[in-house]
Amino acid sequence: MSRSELLASNSRLNNTETSLTSNGSSRNNTDLALCRSCCEAADLRKEVLSRQLFFDQVAEAWEEEHRESAPDSKMARLLERLELKPGQMVLDAGCGTGRLVPFISGKIGPEGKLIAVDVSSNMLKIARQKFNFHNVVFIQADVCELDAAELFDRVICLCLFPHLPDKERGLRAFKNYLKPDGQLIIAHTASREEVNSYHARLPEPICYDQLPDRNQMINLLQKTGFKLLELEESDVYFLRATPG
Repeated sequence: MSRSELLASNSRLNNTETSLTSNGSSRNNTDLALCRSCCEAADLRKEVLSRQLFFDQVAEAWEEEHRESAPDSKMARLLERLELKPGQMVLDAGCGTGRLVPFISGKIGPEGKLIAVDVSSNMLKIARQKFNFHNVVFIQADVCELDAAELFDRVICLCLFPHLPDKERGLRAFKNYLKPDGQLIIAHTASREEVNSYHARLPEPICYDQLPDRNQMINLLQKTGFKLLELEESDVYFLRATPG
């Protein structure tokens, strides 16, 4: 082999080694990213499961506390602000034992449809026993992972939002579920301070479930593609937003 051939061969070998090193590094980075993603997904599943177990355990007590013949004044005020109309498609996200079901079902009428979702099987068991409306479908699921066949006019989160372990993920899911002119409603029959203080006194993991402050909430909405329409923080909490 001539000197020029030897130099050319060494050059090709060096180029091959560089390519292998580069590709190996790329694969390592990809593997690390996948591993990190899998770990994050596993952690999130654990967070969701821990809340599912909590609400399964308290379902009977929850129903006893909220079993009432008519909404109280705060609830009545919130219900009227949902602006529901006949024929609408509505998602009751975190429906619990069905506190909103009869009201929503009556407002949207026989031409409308209500999808009532909760992660707790015990909560849903109670709701199904109470209500058998033809325009209501109950689904047990993580509300952030619905395979929704239709888009909604309203996504209603009554007393749910603090319990979403990844709130940005939740908002992105809700945006995907909504029609372009649909609305997201986040509501509580207490002030943000009262909600957070109450949750802080509960066992894990609920003690960590907090409503973001106003600036944090606005930032979350902007980051996930929502336009804020109104946010009331008084003796009740009421937020209305639409896909931006």
